[in-house]
Amino acid sequence: MQRASVLVSLLLLVVVGRVATEADPEPQGQTVSVPPAAPSLTDPLPFDEPTVERFFTAVKSQLRCGYPMFGIPSLVPLKLSYTLKTSFDLLSLKKINVVASNFTVYGLNDFTWDPSRTRFTRTSATVPLSFPNVTAFAHTSLNGANGTSYVQLRNVTVRLDAQYEEKDDLLYVTELGGSILLEDAKVKIASLFPKSAKLSKIWNKAIGKSLPILVELFNGGKLKIEYLSRLLSGAKFYAMNTINNALNTHGLSFDRLVESMAKFADGSPDSLQCDGTASDTLVGWLRA
Repeated sequence: MQRASVLVSLLLLVVVGRVATEADPEPQGQTVSVPPAAPSLTDPLPFDEPTVERFFTAVKSQLRCGYPMFGIPSLVPLKLSYTLKTSFDLLSLKKINVVASNFTVYGLNDFTWDPSRTRFTRTSATVPLSFPNVTAFAHTSLNGANGTSYVQLRNVTVRLDAQYEEKDDLLYVTELGGSILLEDAKVKIASLFPKSAKLSKIWNKAIGKSLPILVELFNGGKLKIEYLSRLLSGAKFYAMNTINNALNTHGLSFDRLVESMAKFADGSPDSLQCDGTASDTLVGWLRA
């Protein structure tokens, strides 16, 4: 791609010079210079798919180690010290008080990416990731009845959107966003109906089937879940601070970040890849 661009530029210089000479044959030795066009900040940038594939392969390994120097623990599995307390009416059949804690999430290192829907510019990036199976376990208490509950999410598609800019030759993330699509889900809430295993099975199945619809409504802003919105807002704030701290610490501009990501993909000695040590430290924004 770059060689083709250089060849086209040289041909343009030859053509422009020839046209200028033919239009005015008297001034001999006149040099015609064409200033290079300034690259657009919003034009899509070409990327090498094998390099990006190697980068994500390295990321999957890195998730096991995390980056303790930036406060990022091991994410395989992801352990969250977060306690959820809420209550709801189950179709006026039952008032349920829920307490959930000790969350453990599996499957975050098993994903693929879609090159056809990936887009990079000098100010934004969109990357879709697909997870075949993400399962979250938690200790739950429903109206005082304790147990272990889980949610299994199948064929999850996450679209990550990021916006960034350069100031004083340093790159800063200014916005993080995205969306989630869910194909299917399986739910088992322990002690939902302690006296009726059959009723518990029916309602667990119904809740699992409704999750893809609820996720779609939440993405579109048609469903408001206050504690989930606070949770995502906290995660976004923590992620942006962590990323910008890393960018600033290593003095990365956009071009230097691209170079650093290529080194990471190739496992260069200075790539800050996984050193084989994993930390069990809980995620900072949840611990706080």
